[in-house]
Formats: sequence, C-alpha cells, structure tokens
Amino acid sequence: MDRVLPYSPGSEALLSPYQPASAASESIRRTKQIVVGGGGLLGRHILGVLGNRLDRRVRISWDDHGGACEQLYALGRDLAAQRTRWNLYWCAGLAVFHTPAELVERERIHISLFLAGIHDGLERAESPTDGALFLASSAGGAYAGSAHAPFSEFSPPVPKNPYGVAKLAVEDEAEALSRRWRLPTVSGRITNLYGPGQNLGKNQGLISAVVKAQLTGEPLPLRAALETTRDYIYARDCARMVVTAMETVRTRTHGTDPHVRKIFSSGRPLRIDDLLKVAEHLFDRPVPVVHEEVVPGPNTDLSVESRVWTDLESSSFLSIEEGMRAVRADLRYRLGIT
Repeated sequence: MDRVLPYSPGSEALLSPYQPASAASESIRRTKQIVVGGGGLLGRHILGVLGNRLDRRVRISWDDHGGACEQLYALGRDLAAQRTRWNLYWCAGLAVFHTPAELVERERIHISLFLAGIHDGLERAESPTDGALFLASSAGGAYAGSAHAPFSEFSPPVPKNPYGVAKLAVEDEAEALSRRWRLPTVSGRITNLYGPGQNLGKNQGLISAVVKAQLTGEPLPLRAALETTRDYIYARDCARMVVTAMETVRTRTHGTDPHVRKIFSSGRPLRIDDLLKVAEHLFDRPVPVVHEEVVPGPNTDLSVESRVWTDLESSSFLSIEEGMRAVRADLRYRLGIT
C-alpha cells in the first residue's frame, strides 16, 4: 500500500526542541478534560494521570451500533459548540491486531461519525473551537509491512490487515479535520502496551501472558518466532506522555501543522526470547511455552525510534523488570494465587 509520508523529512517544528510557553500564559484558561472510553489499559491509566482534573468520562454502548453512532455524532456536535477550552482523549474500542474485518469497520465508523459531528458542528458555529484531540492509533498496525526498522514517524506506513488499514484511515480523517479547522490533534501511534489490569481475554498482551503462564503453569501457546522484536511500553508511562503532549499541544503546534503523528514508545525493543529470559531470571521459574507453527504476519522486527517531540521521552521509564513485577502482583491478586 503506497502512502505519502505524513511529514517531509526535516520538519523543523517537529524535530527541534520544544520551547515551553511561560507558566503564566499556559495557566490563563482552565481546560476541560474529557475521556472517551477509559475501560481499557490506556484509558484507565489516562484517567489515573488526570486524576481530579477529569471533567467527563464518556462511556459507549458498543453492543448497540446504531445507538453508539448517534451518541458519538452528538458528542462531536456538542464539543464543537462549546466555548470553553477542552481536551478530548479517544481511548475507546475493543479491536486488536487480529480482530475480524467487520468488527474493525464498525469501530472505524464510530470514530468517523464522531469526527463528522465535530466538523458539522463547527460549520454551524459562529466561532472556532478551542478544543484539542488525542486519538489512540497503533504503531504495529501502521508498520506491519514496512521495511527497514527501526521505524519513525517519517517511515512509510504499510498496513497488512484490516486493523492497520482502519487505524490509518482514522488518522487521515483526523488530519483533514484538523487542518480544515486548525484543531490541534495528536494521532498517537502506540507500541505494545502492558501493565496491571490488562484484559487477558483479548488476543494481545504478551508480557501479561508470559507472567500468567509462569504463575499458573499453563503453557503459553507461542505462534511467533523467538527473534520477533517489539517495543513494550508500560501503560502508566504512555499515559503520562499522552497527557503531557495534550497539555502542551497548542503551543507545540502554534503556527505549524495542527495535526501531528507521534510514536509513543519506550525506545527499548526486546526479542521474545529475551523477554522469556527476563521473566525466568526475575522470578526464578521457567515459563512453560508450547511452540506452535509460526503464523505469517507482521514484520519480525517492529522496533521504532520516535523523531517527533522527543522531549516527551526525556523522563525515565519503568524498567521491564519493574513492570513485570507490577504485572505479576496484579495477576496474583486477580487470579487468587497466594
């Protein structure tokens, strides 16, 4: 799939160090904080980072497709009409990398109608909105078929399944809306999230699956090559970066492109075999693994290297060992293991 690069190489506004505005200018107006979703791993941690600054959490009835469409379109219209400053974090949806195409398309329609609601509301408004958007996207979905890792925001995205195609389609819609109305928007290409509270029923979350297998003794079915390399980011670290990006998005994009694609990653790629070794060394117990036939899929190496707003990665991240300990403590409690 041939796509135009989201930025021209050397985009100075994205690559140069961020120069924060004065504290006085950034605190003149209070910003209303809104989270759509919040039941998944990223959403729950964004709620935690926002704390008592959260003004509204929007829950969606995903089982009622028609009702969800109406609700999200109305939400977009209402936001466009507001005269207060607002930040909206889109963390909703149930789809993962291997979700069937028809379910992925349902979720794409939900986001599309939400963006359409904002567009239609702004066309009817007498003044522009002072809002800003964050939309959770996927690094794995974007670069599954790309060549020459590590991938950056300047690497041509090549999706390999409906999930990746849909994520990129949403990014394109957000970009058109953002540029049309000068609406600051961050499409966050997030790498492999992990942390306490991960949904074990989803076909995702290798670190949680590794720790669970180690705790229960139930073999982990492994359908990927041991040299498969991914970037794993602790959910709290990712949420903290996302909130910081949104707190500064207006000054970061002032006078430049209002739509930004940003990779949210730890910058520490790990192979599966190394991940297994870390768990076994950390807890002094083998990880039971059943090696199944390797399923053809995305690149073996999906390591990334963000080149946009790199100051967001300047603070320390939780180490993989500390993150595994947190996951293990959470799973021991959830599984009733003493």
